[in-house]
Amino acid sequence: MSDVAVKVNWEGGLRFKGTNANGAETLFDGDKQSAATPVEILLEALGACSAVDVVVILEKQRTPAARLEVSLAGNRHTPEPRYFTEVQLQFDVWGDGLKPEKVARAISLSIGKYCSVYHSLRADLKVQPTFRIHASGAEAAGDYQAVEMAAPTGELE
Repeated sequence: MSDVAVKVNWEGGLRFKGTNANGAETLFDGDKQSAATPVEILLEALGACSAVDVVVILEKQRTPAARLEVSLAGNRHTPEPRYFTEVQLQFDVWGDGLKPEKVARAISLSIGKYCSVYHSLRADLKVQPTFRIHASGAEAAGDYQAVEMAAPTGELE
């Protein structure tokens, strides 16, 4: 038996509706007219998966975030198939008392160990995560810091 199941229904044109086992719906549009494309949603899923991990890891480190945004941009292979070859992830994290080494560690653990979306993509996908820390309520500003990534592992260091 599967542990994840969804259904995708054609709605006409290049529009589709996905429905998960709990009834939550996601709209897709291959023409970009009424919804995100499947590739855009894949990129969103990578960002959301990693963001969930980072929030949980920061909470476990007793340095919870007050707010988190992840911006992603991807480069794709040409010609077909147009798979992602490289993805840049920019994490903006707000909170008081956040330490750069803890935020970097949370991001590294997410991508290297926990993010099931990332680990479901091609093994040769290059990711470039960066982050900035902001005080609660402040505007996003400043330079991004690179996250040193170790090779993906099944073990915590």
